[in-house]
Amino acid sequence: MEITLVRHGKPDLKKSGSVSAAGMREWVLAYDASRISGSPAPTVNAACQNSKLIVSSPLPRAISSLETLGVKPDFILNELSEAPLPIFNVPTIKLSPSLWLVLFRLFWLVGASSNSESCSDAKERAKSVADRLAALAHEHNRVFSMGHGIMNKLIAKELERAGWTKVTDGESGYWGTVRYALSTF
Repeated sequence: MEITLVRHGKPDLKKSGSVSAAGMREWVLAYDASRISGSPAPTVNAACQNSKLIVSSPLPRAISSLETLGVKPDFILNELSEAPLPIFNVPTIKLSPSLWLVLFRLFWLVGASSNSESCSDAKERAKSVADRLAALAHEHNRVFSMGHGIMNKLIAKELERAGWTKVTDGESGYWGTVRYALSTF
């Protein structure tokens, strides 16, 4: 039995200069609504084609990643959506979106959630998703899951806790792929 976790392709977003913390709300909305550009590595395509069941996050960047692979998901799993980025009110400072992402995610990791899903709640959701993917793998043997960076990392930890072994470990960037197996003997 195998589960392949894949992070979506690179979102097709215009470069943005410095933005305020409040401006990050619009940036995140644009990111969540974006489709992708570029093509996956051949290993991603092969993993997708060898799967018996394809599961996806509902976000456009995940769905369009599957379209780039020439497939449609067998079903959408809403719980595969990315852990929301908390936005904090920081007056007068403007930074690049990538720097805000790092800062806000660090705050989130240490427990600050600013009225969004907390890190501990996201970990509970990841456990539920890992259990669901494991059940699907028991039924379909090879499952391909198109998701997002943070959630894939949390799901991977839960799979390992449940006895799944990392077989391949790809990069963690866009199109990052990691495959887990569970021995059946």
